[in-house]
Amino acid sequence: MYLLYSFILVFWGILLLPSFLYKAWRRNKGFSGISQRLGRLPENLRNDNGETFWFHACSVGETLSLQPLAQALHQRFPGVRFIFSTTTQTGQEIAVVRFEQYGKGNTFYFPIDLACVVNRVLDWIRPSLIMMVETEIWPNLLHQAHGRNIPVVLINGRISNASFRYYRWTRPFLKKVFPQYRALLMQSDDNAFRIRRIGAPAEKITVTGNIKFDASAFEEDADAVAVQDLEQGLGLNDMDAPLIVAGSTHPDEEAILFEVLKSIRMTRGLERTQLLVAPRHPERFEEVAQIAVQNGLGLKRRSQNSGPSPGAEVLLLDTIGELAAVYRYATVVFVGGTLIDHGGHSIMEPALCSKPIVVGPFMENFRTILNEFLTNGGIWQISAGGKDRNSQVRQLLKAFLQLLQNRAERDAMGLSARAVLDRNRGAVLKTVQTIESIVREAGNSSLEFGVLSSEF
Repeated sequence: MYLLYSFILVFWGILLLPSFLYKAWRRNKGFSGISQRLGRLPENLRNDNGETFWFHACSVGETLSLQPLAQALHQRFPGVRFIFSTTTQTGQEIAVVRFEQYGKGNTFYFPIDLACVVNRVLDWIRPSLIMMVETEIWPNLLHQAHGRNIPVVLINGRISNASFRYYRWTRPFLKKVFPQYRALLMQSDDNAFRIRRIGAPAEKITVTGNIKFDASAFEEDADAVAVQDLEQGLGLNDMDAPLIVAGSTHPDEEAILFEVLKSIRMTRGLERTQLLVAPRHPERFEEVAQIAVQNGLGLKRRSQNSGPSPGAEVLLLDTIGELAAVYRYATVVFVGGTLIDHGGHSIMEPALCSKPIVVGPFMENFRTILNEFLTNGGIWQISAGGKDRNSQVRQLLKAFLQLLQNRAERDAMGLSARAVLDRNRGAVLKTVQTIESIVREAGNSSLEFGVLSSEF
């Protein structure tokens, strides 16, 4: 079974290699971490006979969500070495900065899921525990870790509707894979139901909640120096005009937002409204800048760091890891990946800032959270689909105008969003308690248990 999986993985990799090379060349991204992905890690990651917890997150969002959990586990297990892996380059860049406090040079790229590669990594770092974030199912890693009696825990587990449709076809295989997790800690009852339907044993599944609710609170204490630099770079402190912040946007969404912005600026009293746009993928920064210019809009880029730019209708956040801090300056927030059939992105960061949030119809990845926000009046969702661009423009324009022109309404919506956030915290504490029970069950007497602060 695992041999067949490995063969398919290699075959699929060879098949996709030309496309990967072409995209890397087009995006000028290079081939980051190739040696690490092949299992050749730097010397400083070699285990020195101490206890090691290995955290793995795919990209930026998952990496950021790990922050409060890592902090809580560090308090509980102060003598344990923490190391962090990511799949994407942007996730790696964030991890290097955010997790340096747990040891310099403690990050690396996740290995290709082949037995020979995985074994090399496990031999090198010898983890006591492996924690995978959200939808990370790597059969060879699980199989090899299970054979070494290394517990693997899925934390903040999520199976989206789209993934569920595909995973059902592989249920016979997954039924053999899932029992090798020590625990499956899921975000919600819906996610627990889906993972059980695709083969996970019910006794392994626990609903602990979504740690992103707690991660958002963690971001509230952002570094003051970093925030000041952000304010100066975009002139946000000097801004006395309405600001729409569009976070994590995708292709086709920016053009629609630029069209809506031009209509807003033709409205009496809103002539100076600005749009700050933060593309989801860094390789699109230049593309989005060109789209803004083609639409006849003045542009100010964060990377230029030149202070206020009153003539710029569009502010481009062409940096990584600053979006959560930018939301605090918004009058209204739009969350991207929702006007196209992508599934949406997190609405928690703007909710933390008590901001009114507007999204499109495609929020499948956050359906449970969205429903609670809708029920409590904490979000405005337009209904027009991606094939009806004109209706999307009209509905977005209506939503933005109503919120920009009615402070009481947008304040009430923002407070409702924040209240939903506050009610749903506590996933980190439940996750830590589960991890602690797994560690105690392993009976490692060398571990020192610290005291967890009351903030968790």
